[in-house]
Amino acid sequence: MTFGEKLQSLRQRAGMSQDALAERLQVSRQAVSRWERDETMPETDKVVALADIFGVTTDYLLRLQPEQTEPEEKQPPPQERKDWVERFLAFSKRKWYLLGWVLIAWGVLDLVQLALFYLAYRGMLGGFTGLIGWDMAEMGGGICLTCSRQVCCCSRPCTPP
Repeated sequence: MTFGEKLQSLRQRAGMSQDALAERLQVSRQAVSRWERDETMPETDKVVALADIFGVTTDYLLRLQPEQTEPEEKQPPPQERKDWVERFLAFSKRKWYLLGWVLIAWGVLDLVQLALFYLAYRGMLGGFTGLIGWDMAEMGGGICLTCSRQVCCCSRPCTPP
């Protein structure tokens, strides 16, 4: 972008006419028009005043830059650019202790489930359930986990077929 293109863009974004800008700088409207058409360049003190009026640096006004790198273009905040995985990871870094408790609870539940399956597989669950009042013998038997046959009690040993 040339100086004139930048000046015209900044002036239009600020909602100023060439006359209003010329009045603020104490120059003629034709001078502003020549600056915007890149026919002439303003004096150094006018460049500094333009930078102050539009809130940009003199480097921005004077250096040639690609069109897409204007200071008024706001980049989206980094949080909006992150996908859901990155947001989850950022949350877990802030609240890491919650993730730890969830994993501990999950592990405890897995251990309890493993212990119950082990006891059922070994045929000891019948004796355990007898303590709470519903023995397999009272229920009419059960299925042996070793050979998958109907048995009358889990405590009776089973012979595989």
